[in-house]
Amino acid sequence: MFKNLKQENGYSLLLVTLTIAFISVLGITLLTLTANSLKMSANERDDQSVFYIAEGGLNSTKSKVEQLVKITYDENRKKFNKLPPDKRKPEKFKSDFIEAFESSLEKIFEKNQSTYADTVTFDEQFNEKTFANVTVIQESAEQLQYKITSVGNVGKKTRTVAQTITIDLGSGTGSGFSNSAAIHAIKNIELGGGKLNGDVVSDSGKINITQESAKITGKIGTTPDKFSKPSWMNVTNEIIGNVAFPKDVLPPFPDNEFTSLSTRPYTNSIQVSIDGKQIQLPLENHSIKIDGGGNGHINGYQNFSGTLPLTQSMYLKTLTVSSDRTLTIDVGDSDKNLYIDNFDFSQGHLNITGSGRLTLYIMDTFNLKGDSSMNNTGDIGQLSVYYTGTSLMDFTGDTKTKASIYAKSADIKINGSGSVQGNLYAGGSNITVEGGSYNHDLYIYAPDAKITMRGSGEVIGGIMAYTVNTSGGSTVTYKPKTIEDTISNGGLVFEENNNLTISNSMLEVE
Repeated sequence: MFKNLKQENGYSLLLVTLTIAFISVLGITLLTLTANSLKMSANERDDQSVFYIAEGGLNSTKSKVEQLVKITYDENRKKFNKLPPDKRKPEKFKSDFIEAFESSLEKIFEKNQSTYADTVTFDEQFNEKTFANVTVIQESAEQLQYKITSVGNVGKKTRTVAQTITIDLGSGTGSGFSNSAAIHAIKNIELGGGKLNGDVVSDSGKINITQESAKITGKIGTTPDKFSKPSWMNVTNEIIGNVAFPKDVLPPFPDNEFTSLSTRPYTNSIQVSIDGKQIQLPLENHSIKIDGGGNGHINGYQNFSGTLPLTQSMYLKTLTVSSDRTLTIDVGDSDKNLYIDNFDFSQGHLNITGSGRLTLYIMDTFNLKGDSSMNNTGDIGQLSVYYTGTSLMDFTGDTKTKASIYAKSADIKINGSGSVQGNLYAGGSNITVEGGSYNHDLYIYAPDAKITMRGSGEVIGGIMAYTVNTSGGSTVTYKPKTIEDTISNGGLVFEENNNLTISNSMLEVE
């Protein structure tokens, strides 16, 4: 029995069988691993493919949208720039653009409620159809943001990517009042009193409230770290961050008109009515002086009717009106220019008749004092004043003015109980509004100036400046601009713009 147990017959067969089994298991495992690896590679390939399909669909649609933005902007601005000046409002440009843009979207994409859809197809891959389903939807009408979402498809596999683009229409040129800001400064705004009816915003500066008497009814446009107030003061206004100051607020100054004065002949005589008779009056020293009692004197002659027919442009050394006299300039039915070295109204009045416009080019000095007035009974759009002198442009006393005014470099002071109405452009460094002046429909464009509001001075319209300081009972009230702007070439215009869209990063959506 034990002899049989010691025999080794059959062990070779068992060993061979076990070896074959082991090799078979190993082979099957290797085959499984290889199959899984091939499957994973195919999945990774498809996964990458479907991502690229989604990305390609997004980029294709984004390109169409950006091209459509440019076409719509160009068409819209050409129509807008042809409107009458008082119709050119930034909010109208924006609303017209949105309407035209979304109407164009509807023509090239399939619209479903507020979503615009498109399908972008690609070449087949491994006998699988590849395409991207893309949608465009408006995320914010206020900021003009549109979200593009693209779902890539390869067979049954999908991946989704999305990107938001912001359309920047700009603010146009000729008018910077595109928001509801009573005050818009480039740098710091110091509020030591007064009431600000509207937003108070800065491009990059600080806004500091130092007195409780300073009240803001609108939003505060700076960052929280640049806004300060007394610790005991409760301020609930919304802080919206810095607000960009528009470029090119000041239109070009007409230097060529003043350069050519050296070759322009002075006016030697004018035709006026004296004692009811039309006479050709020689001008002593090429100047006009109106004063005296009764109906007034003109250069010493009595009984001047007060009307100067301006049949062509004139060049005077001095124009003086005083003693509560009135000079009425009849421009007829066409625009006229009056070039003056020295403009001096001390209790004098200037009126304009006719359907044309009058432009004053004042070289050296500008004085409007006492109870003087300038175009007080006319329309703001009928008088433009360009002043190239460096001495103070002074509106004091009970003066009243309706005009578009451009002071190239002079400081400006508005004081007393009078008023300035119109568009005030200033290239100087200081503007002061004080006293009890009541300035309604006044829009100040002074990107290089410090504006100081004090006393009970009031501005109804808007202020754009480098810095602003307020104190006392001063008031600034924002009012949408409706008056004609003759100096900024007829109102707000939008120029060509090749940088209309800003894109954030593309993100994958789960």
